Amino acid sequence: MTHSFYRSYGFLAAMLACIVLGCAVGAAWPGAVCLEPLGTVFINMMFCLVVPLVFCSLAGSIANTRSRRRAGRILGATLGVFVVTGLLAAFIMLVIVRVFPPVLTPWTDAAAGTVDDPAPLATLLVNFFTVNDFSALLSRRAMLPLIVFSLLFGFSVSACGGPDTVTARVLDDATKCLLKMVSLVSCYAPIAFFGFFAAMVASYGAQITASYARAMLAYYPLCFVYALLAFPLLAYLGGGREGVRRLRRHILRHPARGRGSCAAVGRDDAHGRLVLQLRAQGRVPLRRVRPAV
Repeated sequence: MTHSFYRSYGFLAAMLACIVLGCAVGAAWPGAVCLEPLGTVFINMMFCLVVPLVFCSLAGSIANTRSRRRAGRILGATLGVFVVTGLLAAFIMLVIVRVFPPVLTPWTDAAAGTVDDPAPLATLLVNFFTVNDFSALLSRRAMLPLIVFSLLFGFSVSACGGPDTVTARVLDDATKCLLKMVSLVSCYAPIAFFGFFAAMVASYGAQITASYARAMLAYYPLCFVYALLAFPLLAYLGGGREGVRRLRRHILRHPARGRGSCAAVGRDDAHGRLVLQLRAQGRVPLRRVRPAV
């Protein structure tokens, strides 16, 4: 029991301990700003993995699905759920930060940003889903166009033979290799968070520590409530009572390493949910796919 608990939560405990230690070092040593490269290295490595991981995992999941109609229904339901839950999450957090603001006084030494002139709605929609050159897809700043491109490529591979094609197998193998690479890079996360928080506290002082503490007091209890209410509901919609039972059995197994890497690259989004649903077709009993909107 102790060994299993350590394997599941030891990494999370190390992350939290390094964050606390980094805050203490930054508060006691103003020169801790020199430790910032420790965190920058980790973030840069994760950012370099975002584009190939999103493309290979999303396109490979669809390409290896034998039923294109089933994959399309799952895709539509997932994107619908993502839009609805995203809007709901934005509304809830807007209310929370109004009632319990994380920053009581503005940071006096924070750099002020500039706001460009608003673009027309048609231009916004075009830039939201597409880019004007393939090289622009090779950037995390074009994530939604990359997702659209990956979906189209996955369906194209599926239409040309699906799992029986060499392309589908290459995408699947590349996804496994990239996920293993994410796991290896994540082992460095405690050191990176130590350096990042030490430099941040040394730069901004106790003010940023208090703001982060207030933000975590608002965010994590809300996430816990969401996990208790929304996850079982989504599991029931996807797999009925059996889906809820499997959710309860597996949800707490290995959250620490996955959450660490998700926080770094921002993968806790529609892409992640879609890949999980597509890859779960053979393991989780999907009784039907209901339209989300």
